[in-house]
Amino acid sequence: KRWRKKIMKCKLSAVGVTAVINAICTTVSSFSIHRNFVPVARHIQQNYAFVSSLSRDTGPRFMFFADEMETVPQRSTTIITIDGSETSVYNAAKFMVDAFWLQSPQQLVQTSDDSIPEISYEIKSKLITQQADDIMKNYGERLGRRKLEARLLIASGDGDSCGALSSTENVQGMVTIEVRLMKCSADGRGGDILNANMSEKMLTQAIAALRPKQRREYKDASVIAVARELLPPDVSAVCSISNLCVAPSARRKGIAAKLCKEAEKIAKEEFGFDEMYLRVERENDAAKRLYEMKLGYERKFDVDSATALRVDAVSGSYIEVESGIVIMSKRL
Repeated sequence: KRWRKKIMKCKLSAVGVTAVINAICTTVSSFSIHRNFVPVARHIQQNYAFVSSLSRDTGPRFMFFADEMETVPQRSTTIITIDGSETSVYNAAKFMVDAFWLQSPQQLVQTSDDSIPEISYEIKSKLITQQADDIMKNYGERLGRRKLEARLLIASGDGDSCGALSSTENVQGMVTIEVRLMKCSADGRGGDILNANMSEKMLTQAIAALRPKQRREYKDASVIAVARELLPPDVSAVCSISNLCVAPSARRKGIAAKLCKEAEKIAKEEFGFDEMYLRVERENDAAKRLYEMKLGYERKFDVDSATALRVDAVSGSYIEVESGIVIMSKRL
């Protein structure tokens, strides 16, 4: 309402009104509340008809008309696997903190009084450092071969296919692919995907229990084979996607689906899996709609007693909270 009054009062030119609209669009898209602006956009369009047909010298603009998120100049989106260098890992962590932890529609930032948090530069730097440490551990450079395959994919808007991530300027989204172990209940109706530490520990212990000659036989064996032949029947190797996030300015443009499809292709063609898994919080309805309605995932298990991460805005750390989890899967 405040913007509408200002626009009507100022009697702006076509270019002036367009500039105001662009400023509003930039602001609300940063906070992922674009729907609140749709009625205002329609009012402007109805009362200032010239806005939707700009003069030839103004060129194309970023607009939020009708039900569309925005109309932007088309850029080629390239999905790349980033290298594990410190620079690439840091920029991936920076993007994840900005796009996922601090600007997720889920409101993942917690404060002591449930107020709207103000994240200082120091707090944000701490979050990026912790996230970079976690990414480096699971997806960064490492001497020797990983027991569990892992990849970090980036959707780049500049069409660059280079694996080095020198900045976050053109990053539209990211997702990670992980090979993990999944433990099912005795009746097969429940289960959960184990974390990287637990998965590696079980594999290491299973191989260490063998005689030296047998250990050599499994030296280059795939995780699928090791799990099938050495682990209990209720434990199997699975490939899963996680850490899916899209920049606020690139949402609702198919970036998430494109990342997931590339991840599924890698899981099948390079890792040798015929099924993809994922974990999603039960209350994350938007993510569940994406996976079920657009990508063809099906609900497999419900985990009532599980943990999820949140950002503590005061300490600048990631904390665990109780959350119901849904395990989904899809045949590849």
